[in-house]
Amino acid sequence: MKQIKSQTKQEQSRQSRLLKYSLSAKTTLLQGLLVTGLTVASSLLAPYLVKYLLDNELRAGAKLRANFLILILVAYLGTVLLSSVMRYFSTLLLHKAANKIAMKMQLDAFSHVQKLPVEFFDQLPAGQVVSRITNDTKAVRILYQVVLAQFMLAGIYALGIYISLALIDPFLILIALTSIPIMYFVFRDFKGKSARYNRIYRSKLSELNGNLNENIQAMEVISSLGKEKQIYREFSVISDQVYEQSRNVTKLFSYSAFNATQTIQYLMLAAVLLYFGFGHLTAAYWVPIGTLYVFVDYMLILFNQLNNAMTRVGDLERARSAADHIFELLDLETVQEGTRIAPSSTGRIAFENVTFAYKEEAVLKDISFEVAPGQTVAFVGPTGSGKSTIMNLLFAFYQPQQGRILFEGEPLAELDYKSFRRQMAIVLQDPFLFTGTILSNITLNRANISRADAERALREVGGDQFLERLEHGLDTAVIEKGAGFSSGERQLISFARALAHNPRILVLDEATSSIDSETESAIQRAMRRLEEGRTTLIIAHRLSTIRHADQIIVLDQGRIAEQGVHDELIAMDGIYRAMYEAQSQEASSWRF
Repeated sequence: MKQIKSQTKQEQSRQSRLLKYSLSAKTTLLQGLLVTGLTVASSLLAPYLVKYLLDNELRAGAKLRANFLILILVAYLGTVLLSSVMRYFSTLLLHKAANKIAMKMQLDAFSHVQKLPVEFFDQLPAGQVVSRITNDTKAVRILYQVVLAQFMLAGIYALGIYISLALIDPFLILIALTSIPIMYFVFRDFKGKSARYNRIYRSKLSELNGNLNENIQAMEVISSLGKEKQIYREFSVISDQVYEQSRNVTKLFSYSAFNATQTIQYLMLAAVLLYFGFGHLTAAYWVPIGTLYVFVDYMLILFNQLNNAMTRVGDLERARSAADHIFELLDLETVQEGTRIAPSSTGRIAFENVTFAYKEEAVLKDISFEVAPGQTVAFVGPTGSGKSTIMNLLFAFYQPQQGRILFEGEPLAELDYKSFRRQMAIVLQDPFLFTGTILSNITLNRANISRADAERALREVGGDQFLERLEHGLDTAVIEKGAGFSSGERQLISFARALAHNPRILVLDEATSSIDSETESAIQRAMRRLEEGRTTLIIAHRLSTIRHADQIIVLDQGRIAEQGVHDELIAMDGIYRAMYEAQSQEASSWRF
């Protein structure tokens, strides 16, 4: 009972929210509804003109009026053309409304995603997020564009046909109404089974796509281990399951979507022919031939519309499921940030007794340190010690469970995030480049960064040779993720991007780990000049690159194990010295 109530509540919530989105295009939808009504009216008027012609102008003994006959034929042709024109505009308006609604939903979803905490993206693969924003909104668009239009058209046709039959011959409306309860049960059975089969089919298809994606990415490993046959068998099992569910959907369509409705249609036509024939043979009553024609024509139109509507039931279920996915995304709690604008930064940062855990196990434990303006502070330690977590907390990507972070003496949690992030820049270990040009990747299309600024930044980080060998210079195209550039070249562009924005606080997260020694030397020279008057935080793997740091913080298992300058830490003969000597020995062995 609770599950039924929960499903009913979910259904009501979905309908309410879909209605709310519908109101964003209410004018276009109403126009589409009006034109659809005109389409149906003109479509039903054409058979009625033929009926009038058969029953009045062409009946036995009637005097043929050529001019009137031509007028009726012209009117018939006019209604057919009008119906075609109205159908065109009806489709156009409904598609326009559907696209407008889907666009608003897509923009709302993307805007909401931008406000979600970073841990959301850690837990959900990027492909699923993209699917919700693109594929799911596309499915909802189909709800308005095809499904809703088709169901609405079928409903208006049914209403118009039943009203017309009631006015023409009351007994014919009784024959037509006998199909309603039968069609109701057929439609209900079809809808229930279609929802179940399509749900399972989509689940299996998703599993198949996941398996295929994983196997393609791991093809080298599979081939090197000789696991092709095993992987093929696993893929075949899932493929067979997809095929079986697809076969169930096909069988359902075979008996319900056309066979059932056509059977009912034939039975109704047979019934009206018996009604017509019995009246003529027994002379018990008279049914005009035009009335018979209009009934047959109306029934063909009605069942054609019902068939079209039933074939869209699967799309309806997919759209409902897609809407649920989008609304689930929109219901996720966004990051709660402060409202006060951050003060202009001098580069002063402080962590006070900060403890943070991603799930249950604490990654940082009671961390406290202070960074003075203009200082260069390096964080070192083994993998998993919490170095990158400190940077994530500094940018407010995550919130500490205990303690606080101060920006110019102000609690970070009370500040507007954009206002202090604009004063910082970060260079990551794995640099990300956007599709565009080198220039757009450095400036990010900000008006306050000129072409000259971008070129100067790239040259200052040692990109002279890189820039000179490019035929188009800063206008060189960058494809997705910077494919076509080496890791060192991508890092140079990323580093130039950070410097061009002239941040008060510069964060380097393993920024030199992906570049060669020659490029690293050039960057180190540029860094020395740029560190003056700027606070620089460095997460370092190569300890040789941070010997000049004003402060080196050694992390171990989430705690500060050692703190000081290079010479002091070497003298302590602790973790830092052991790491430094191990790296020195490794470098010596490589040179040898």
